[in-house]
Amino acid sequence: MTSEKLFHRTAVVVYNPTKIRAAVLERFVELYADPRREICWVPTTKEDTALAGFATALTEDVDVVLVAGGDGTVRRIAHVLADTGIKMGIIPVGTGNLLARNLGLPLDPESAIRRAFTGEEHAVDLCEATVTRRDGSQETYGFTVMAGVGLDAQMVERTREELKRRIGPLAYIGGIARSLGGGNSVEATVTVDDHPSNRHRLHTMIFGNCGDLVNKIPLFPDALPDDGEIDVVAMSPRGLIGWLLIGLRIVFNTLRALLGGGWQGIPAPQMDYFKGHTISVSFAAPEVFEVDGDTIGSIEAATIRVIPQALVLMR
Repeated sequence: MTSEKLFHRTAVVVYNPTKIRAAVLERFVELYADPRREICWVPTTKEDTALAGFATALTEDVDVVLVAGGDGTVRRIAHVLADTGIKMGIIPVGTGNLLARNLGLPLDPESAIRRAFTGEEHAVDLCEATVTRRDGSQETYGFTVMAGVGLDAQMVERTREELKRRIGPLAYIGGIARSLGGGNSVEATVTVDDHPSNRHRLHTMIFGNCGDLVNKIPLFPDALPDDGEIDVVAMSPRGLIGWLLIGLRIVFNTLRALLGGGWQGIPAPQMDYFKGHTISVSFAAPEVFEVDGDTIGSIEAATIRVIPQALVLMR
């Protein structure tokens, strides 16, 4: 491709106007994008989360999409871009910004926009969760970081958006505290790839494409966003002591990671780790499910699959 044609390609900027002003983005885009490149601006709305406008903007001339929003906006756009070869740049302006943090991407808008136009391409996996509702209907959701039932889904559901805007990730503390009870009430039948199914009685099950929670707290021992596998953890704590043991294991693994000591960690039988390419799970009763921090309501079953190297990120 000649440089003349390259610079006449189009960049789409999808942005959440409640998170960042368009004027801020325009200033940095003008600074780092080649002046011959066309820029298409697509604001998100509460109703369509930008997908309608984005679909219209996604013409054959588009070669890069910049996404200024939280993990929810990022996952929706990433799902559309999967396996298209169109590059994506992330401008993290949400509450958790977990994908950006896991990948070590810049968190300030100027550096993020500069990387989007001048950084290197890096292919990462995308995960899809096809969920089944009580009425038998099915829907498919893409996610880039984590999805699951139990603690994380209840935490998200019980955290107010207004509080997230005011104090950021600290808003989840109350939701976590309110979600620790209830015992191991989730009855799940799990199938990993072609292996026989297993029944679990648990409190929480999380599916991960990335390993870290906020502040680089590792949940998954060796998850990588480009390894072509889904990491899964099933938590079955027995009362307060069980939660304390889970917390101690995560703290210990955090310290070992910071000190470069590897991932051996301390034993915690309340945490069962496994991984695969396709994970199918059905529940004895409907459970609230979340994808990248968005609750999608109650489901009876889900099939989670990984699409290796589906997303081309600029970093």
